[in-house]
Amino acid sequence: MNTTAITPLQVRVAGSRPQVVRSSPATLGRIPDNDLVVNHPLVSRVHLAFEWNGAWSVTDRGSTNGFFVDGVRQTTVRVDRPLQIRLGDATTGPTVDLSPQGSAAPTVVPTAATTPVRQPAPPQPPQPSPRTPQSGSIPQQARPQMRPAGGPPPPAARPATARMGAQQPPGGYRQAPPRFGALPDAPHLAALHQNASAVYEVPGELRGRETISLKGVQTIGRTPDNDIVVSDVLASRHHARMTSTPQGMLLEDLGSVNGTFVNGHRVMAHRLSESDVVTIGNSDFVLAGGQLVRGRPQAQVAGGLEVTGVGLTIDGKALLNDISFSAAPGTLTAIIGPSGAGKSTVSKIVAGLNNPTVGVVTFEGRGVHSEYEALRSRIGMVPQDDVLHQKLTLRQALRYAAELRLPADLSTADRDQVIDGVLSELQLTEHVDTRVDKLSGGQRKRASVAMELLTGPSLLILDEPTSGLDPALDQQVMKTLRRLADAGRVVLVVTHSLTYLSLCDQVLLLAPGGKTSFCGAPGDVASEMGTSDWAEIFGYVADQPDQAWAQYRGRHPQQTPPPQAPPPGPPVTPVKMGLLRQTGTVARRQFRLVWADKGYLVVLLVMPIVLGLLTLVIPGDKGFSRAVMPPTNNYVPPKDPGEALQILTVLVIGAAFMGTALAVRDLVGERGIFERERAVGLRPGAYLTAKVLVFSLMSVLQVAIMIGLTYGLRAMPKAADITKPGDSEPLIPPAVTLFLAVATLACVSVLVGLAISAAVRSTEQTMPPLVIVVMVQLVLSGGLFAIGSAFVKPLTWIFPTYWGYTNAAQSVNLPWIADQVPQVKIEEPGDEMMYPLWQPSAMHALISYGALVAIAAVLTVFIFSRLRLRRR
Repeated sequence: MNTTAITPLQVRVAGSRPQVVRSSPATLGRIPDNDLVVNHPLVSRVHLAFEWNGAWSVTDRGSTNGFFVDGVRQTTVRVDRPLQIRLGDATTGPTVDLSPQGSAAPTVVPTAATTPVRQPAPPQPPQPSPRTPQSGSIPQQARPQMRPAGGPPPPAARPATARMGAQQPPGGYRQAPPRFGALPDAPHLAALHQNASAVYEVPGELRGRETISLKGVQTIGRTPDNDIVVSDVLASRHHARMTSTPQGMLLEDLGSVNGTFVNGHRVMAHRLSESDVVTIGNSDFVLAGGQLVRGRPQAQVAGGLEVTGVGLTIDGKALLNDISFSAAPGTLTAIIGPSGAGKSTVSKIVAGLNNPTVGVVTFEGRGVHSEYEALRSRIGMVPQDDVLHQKLTLRQALRYAAELRLPADLSTADRDQVIDGVLSELQLTEHVDTRVDKLSGGQRKRASVAMELLTGPSLLILDEPTSGLDPALDQQVMKTLRRLADAGRVVLVVTHSLTYLSLCDQVLLLAPGGKTSFCGAPGDVASEMGTSDWAEIFGYVADQPDQAWAQYRGRHPQQTPPPQAPPPGPPVTPVKMGLLRQTGTVARRQFRLVWADKGYLVVLLVMPIVLGLLTLVIPGDKGFSRAVMPPTNNYVPPKDPGEALQILTVLVIGAAFMGTALAVRDLVGERGIFERERAVGLRPGAYLTAKVLVFSLMSVLQVAIMIGLTYGLRAMPKAADITKPGDSEPLIPPAVTLFLAVATLACVSVLVGLAISAAVRSTEQTMPPLVIVVMVQLVLSGGLFAIGSAFVKPLTWIFPTYWGYTNAAQSVNLPWIADQVPQVKIEEPGDEMMYPLWQPSAMHALISYGALVAIAAVLTVFIFSRLRLRRR
């Protein structure tokens, strides 16, 4: 069949963002294998098909509950006009609005449960600006049909058939596309409509929207038992409460995870005024005429992204100069330019991660920086580095990401539905059980995008997604971005690749210093720059950035001075979930990562076995017992009076090495992942706590293996062997206290490893500090030789191994069982022992363990501060 002759069919499910069918047949059903996915119990696995035969028709594919038109079940219906059908039930099933491309938007058929709603036509792009011929070193003409600082790209930028499906839904209601955010269903919508009464007078720009009358006390949430249902994965089950009082409408947050916002600011309780905008998840409501109207004014939403006069100056150096462009919903914009042109800087400012010195960025009529907290979930940022753990399968990685990003009251099945929809849209369903490190480069990039799509953002920004990919994977990624834009999102991509710019609606070319040299449709570059050879254009703007910028400003003269950037307010704190829940999620993920890496797991198991066996090399046969002088004159001294010290040295240094090595590469190895998760609400405290708990538990298990081998193959300290005559036996068995001493040291050493990992910039830099720290602690632990220097001895107090060895020495009563070694030997009466803290006592134990706790506290504060302050 010649698919070029097919008229595109616009499909909108349950009032969500429209999608476009361009090939025949296209199926609709509940499972991700369909072209359009509707997750609803009334919908069959493959419910119906859209088929083209000169005109579109809808055919039932043997579904259980069928589909209905005007309350009558049908098997085949011709779609030659705007049409609404219901799936599964004539009155409560999900609605599907169908409109052949070029037809007017469908009119919703009123039912007993609905209020008549007028659907306005999609917004039309502004009229193009006239051409203005200019002269320059490269022959140039004014950019046709493109304004540098406003308006979406013109239809000529891409064929009309490729741009459909990008229109904003009437009412401006933003939510995830049904194929992955699909929580809307007919019972939810029916509950909404049943709360709507006669339409009050509302502003013209809001008429035709879904209106909800406000009476008494009404709850707002995701589940059908609420009075006002918000079918959004970011909404909690019971999110907020609206109460009608004599003083006006009172909005109260019910402890939601992602917060309730009024005019862009999070509130716990707020009395609403006329025209206030209430935001819950990705959904907006406007208080108008005594009613709550779903969606924002169309004029605000239709504009998409607007970047106006953005500039950035740091330490007197201008990094960006007067950057202006716009991007409508459903468009793909490429930001290109030579190195040092400020491409990534622009993307971070648009994403709200950095603040401009001058200029304003708005999205859907809201200031990105002034209302970032409310817009945060609508903006997805995919950094250049992959933000997925390589050793997990794709499903495992996305499940942990969903737990950290989506509300806690969302069931596992609901989260899996969101994940399945995301994978389906990105064509990754068949790789769901593949480990991330086994995916191709292009698949890993799409997997990183999938993580951002979990929250259904309507603005998606990608920084160098094609870096390091071959041309085939480059094309694969760019086609994926094209599909994501066609689904109705605003997509921005920073790229060095110029091969597939024809897939984009517009290109923003920056010269070094953050100066705009071109902004328009890819096909307009020849008329503006005098050539379509991007290599020649790059060379020109790199060599003469000021001239290229001046010529661009000449072609597009500035009408008004750049607006002043909004004054910086208080630091934005991302919405954060419960500390315990985040800690549990990260801890479970960390265990899964260790278990998935079999090679690493073997090393962790072999290390304590080798260290335990090393104690067999130490000469001697007394172990942790005192050499007793026999009553005869044939006394034979022990083979090595320092045997006990040497065994303790192996155990103490082994524990320090295992704990440090266990964690030394962790934080720096997943720094990019942490920074992205932190931006979407992960608490540094939860992240650090989970790491410490997991690695400490693992180090304790390693110590248990090492100590067990030592006890079984070499010696076990016994109360009778280490007790001085006349002294009472210790309350806790020496074998237990020695294990506790070594295990505590291993846990503190985990913090030493995390501190090194937090301080360095790459995994390659971790090895020198690890070697230095272990060697210094070995020498200064006190077990190898006596340290008598008055200058050096205080330095030993700052190292965990000194206090770990002190605890171990007390556990086996080292001054009694090894009184002939220099560290403890008393040559003459009155001489003081070199290490008096080795003498077992409750006070000495309190001092030693207290010192380890203090060292651990200092290390924890250092690591936490690095996690909070680190910026990549």
